[in-house]
Amino acid sequence: MKALPGIIVGLAVGAIVGILLAPESGQKTRKRISSESDSFFKDLQDQLQEGLESIKSQYNDYVDSASEKTQDLVSQAKRKAKQ
Repeated sequence: MKALPGIIVGLAVGAIVGILLAPESGQKTRKRISSESDSFFKDLQDQLQEGLESIKSQYNDYVDSASEKTQDLVSQAKRKAKQ
């Protein structure tokens, strides 16, 4: 996960260099860059959203687990206090 930003930047730079070196007119190249950058940022947004959803899910699982363990400990303490 630590390498993800570097990979994304590398892909973007590679795509831009490839487009700029392609033998097309300036207008076509600008349209292509615009289109591909829009696609790139849409994909990036989707990946970030998936990552956030994964983090939220993991957090909720952790909170549920901690709550269950706390309730179990409270129940055990009550049973021992009654003995």
